[in-house]
Amino acid sequence: MADDEPRGNLLFGPFELSSKERALWRDGVALPLGSRALDILIYLAERPGKVIAKQELIDHVWPDVTVEEGSIRVHVAAIRKALGDGQFGNRYIANIKGRGYSFVGALASLGGATESRTARSWRQGRLPVRPIMMIGRETFVTELGDRLRNDRFVTLLGPGGIGKTTIALAVGRVVAQAIGGEIYFVDLESLTDPHHVAAAVATSLGFSLKSKDPGPELVDLIRSRKLLIILDSCEHVIEAVASLAEQLYQQTEQIHLLTTSRELLKVEGEHCCRVPPLDFPPDDSEQTANAILRYPAVQLFVRRVATRAGRIVLTDKEAPFVADICRKLDGIPLAIELAAGQVASLGLENTVDLLVSRLELLRLSHRTAVARHRTLKATLDWSYDLLSDAERIVFRRLAPFVGRFTLDGARSVAGEPGAGVEDIFDAVAGLVEKSLIATRIDVVQAQYRLPNTTRAYALAKLEEHDEVDMVFGRHAEYLAGHLETLREALSSLPGAERAAAYSDQLSNVRAALEWSFGPCGDAATATRLAAAATQVFLELSLLIECQAWAERAMAGLGNPHQYSRRALEISATIPLALMHTEGNDQRVRTAFANALDIAIEQGDLAHELRVLSGLFMYSHWTMDIRGASEIATRSKKLALGTGSHDDMALAEAMLAASEHLSGNHLATQLHCEAGLRHLASRPRSRTEPYLFHYTSFLLVGMARSLLYRGLLDQSLDYARRARAEAKRSGNPATLCRSLALVLPVFLAMADLSQSDQYIGELSELSVAHSLMPYRAIATGLKGRWLLLQDNRIEAIQLLKRALEELHVQRHEMLNMDFTCDLAAALMDLGEHEQALTLTVNAIEQQQRAGKLLHMSALFRMKGLILASRSAEDRFDAEESLLSAIDWAKRQFATLFELTAATDLAGLLLKQDRLPEAHEYLSASLDRVPVGISFPARNRAVQMLGQLRSAAEDVG
Repeated sequence: MADDEPRGNLLFGPFELSSKERALWRDGVALPLGSRALDILIYLAERPGKVIAKQELIDHVWPDVTVEEGSIRVHVAAIRKALGDGQFGNRYIANIKGRGYSFVGALASLGGATESRTARSWRQGRLPVRPIMMIGRETFVTELGDRLRNDRFVTLLGPGGIGKTTIALAVGRVVAQAIGGEIYFVDLESLTDPHHVAAAVATSLGFSLKSKDPGPELVDLIRSRKLLIILDSCEHVIEAVASLAEQLYQQTEQIHLLTTSRELLKVEGEHCCRVPPLDFPPDDSEQTANAILRYPAVQLFVRRVATRAGRIVLTDKEAPFVADICRKLDGIPLAIELAAGQVASLGLENTVDLLVSRLELLRLSHRTAVARHRTLKATLDWSYDLLSDAERIVFRRLAPFVGRFTLDGARSVAGEPGAGVEDIFDAVAGLVEKSLIATRIDVVQAQYRLPNTTRAYALAKLEEHDEVDMVFGRHAEYLAGHLETLREALSSLPGAERAAAYSDQLSNVRAALEWSFGPCGDAATATRLAAAATQVFLELSLLIECQAWAERAMAGLGNPHQYSRRALEISATIPLALMHTEGNDQRVRTAFANALDIAIEQGDLAHELRVLSGLFMYSHWTMDIRGASEIATRSKKLALGTGSHDDMALAEAMLAASEHLSGNHLATQLHCEAGLRHLASRPRSRTEPYLFHYTSFLLVGMARSLLYRGLLDQSLDYARRARAEAKRSGNPATLCRSLALVLPVFLAMADLSQSDQYIGELSELSVAHSLMPYRAIATGLKGRWLLLQDNRIEAIQLLKRALEELHVQRHEMLNMDFTCDLAAALMDLGEHEQALTLTVNAIEQQQRAGKLLHMSALFRMKGLILASRSAEDRFDAEESLLSAIDWAKRQFATLFELTAATDLAGLLLKQDRLPEAHEYLSASLDRVPVGISFPARNRAVQMLGQLRSAAEDVG
């Protein structure tokens, strides 16, 4: 800024700097700053963006004194402390290393205005002289100011403690300056007689009213003036305020009105602006210090803790506790400030545990705070006292709802016997209008929610009236019936939409289950609710929780009910959860067998098929070929009896998987194609009622059978479709299963980038949802991926770990793949004996168990190890490779035939047996469709070229 330019006051952030008055204000409050520090700040701010050398600053501030550079640093530090420089991303003064300092904040100038700050204060009228700190409200204040300028009459609506008064003061200053008028703040909190509202406004404006009808008299007195009047805390005198505000709006042209209230005035000209809570970190967001400090709720919390406990540096360890506090308090500024005041004495963890359940903790120590804001309970008492009797009854009886609820839910839980829907609707509408209930209307059916702190207050009222057991019992019964209805209603929706709908119910379901199984709960309701809740937990892949509630429910069933319909619903979920979280031990088989007995006893074919689908998955993962085949055949008979396309598709999926385990890849493909035809013949939108997602399973079967048959282009297409279908299901276990089984396709294509992405996805999902077998599979697949990049040391570590974990979990489907990979890595490192022992043991084990799927791969691996070990083993190596080719031919496993034939050709080439090598390899290549390019085929073609070159050299 040139020295000859007029220097008006400078505005930056919440600060105003005057070079004329040599003063710095924040939100209208003067800040104490030494004269030298002020000189430095003014000099830098008048030259924004310019780097000022330290010596230049010294010459300006101390023109006749010799000082050291350290003096500059001390005063700059004082300036930064006063400005809060560096907190929450705010930067004003930058230290340019080796050069000096620069003012880097965004500046606005009041220009050459000569009006003193004292004069401006007079024009502001009577505003509270108290510090105002706002975080995260900048955009809201700007938009509200624009609306108030244009519409003249705006009501700030929101619950107690949301920050209405603070925002109103900030907006008032901005708008009063913009319209060139005076601003007056009228605090109505202490007013008890509604007849005194007009007189209170007049007193604030400096008038004394004499008429018995004060409203019109006040209008006449100020009709020609340009004013902004802020009416604060209107809810307890709402009728009187509404009448006066309407007169002021209708009968004047230059008066702007800004009111704050917990409910609308509902008069002509009023425009509502609901104050939102501060943004806080969602449950599923990153919980590091840097991540959560981006949210205004956290910024406010940290700043308030710092004012009580001194300087605070938020650590990553503390970050999740702070995020949890802000979530539990729903981003309500007053609640956050009150909670922050407790941290210095209680610590973060204790504050988290106690703050919502004990509202008395939320006390404000500021003696200057208004009475209704000194505790959160006082704030809620203020609102509760304004409710009608009917609204108070409904309010406290909504306490059992954790999260969202509907009007039907409110009627079922909070209504009196015989009360109509209209009575409940009126009460709920009143609570919404008074900002005690939050509403969401961007959905088909309006949903409501009690903020956490408000719910804690409602619970206390429920206890005062001795209604806890009665109302919580209603809540549990309502949830049970609602979930039973919801299951059928959601059956036609896509998986992601079902999951979203069930997510909305989860908190309520948990609360209802806790009460139902508690000391005051009802056993029959608990069982009914547990049965209905299984679908919620399964859809959301909360398998450990599902198992826990199901086991409690089954333990509570007496002999007369052990074969009941609800026992049937519950019993099938226990082994399913165990299988995915702990592995395939004998408990899984026993639990499935018990569930099957109940289904048969009930004569319920649909549930029998459902249980059989789970038992089949157990047999599939444990490589129990006979068991899988028997279950598939039995399921096919049942499906033929029902005539359902869904049941037939399920049965074909089971038969396909059974054939795949036996190594019959052509039969696998035929069954998958039959199953997909059944899927095309039934309504596509219905949910799959079984314990595994057979649509994605059929696509997986196609991908794997085509992979073995060497049709990799088609296999790749089905692999992508299988993943997409599994993702669409919205079920993490389904997606993990599909990824685990189709990833070998991408690895066979040596698509390292896509493989790495999908392995990462599988690993993250399995950890997030405690799907332990899939985490082990992800580890093994990562080992194979590393092996493709010749990173054998790390590959061996991962493959060994995966095999150990899968053995413990009896999850054998991919064990032999990883065994071959581990043997290959050991062989490459010269550990021939270890590799050979591993492979020979695997062959013997598979042959004894009749598990033939991996025989070709195992014999090929044995041949490679023998060929690599010594020239003396070449005969045995050749025999093993020939066995691998023979197994592959019998199974129509063209890919495995090609890889073994290529290895055999290489072995024969070393012995100069060119005609035999050429015969084996060319015969295998002829069985691979032309036009398909993949690593195994490319390697075979390259070997064939070497054979031809060698033959030409011999010729």
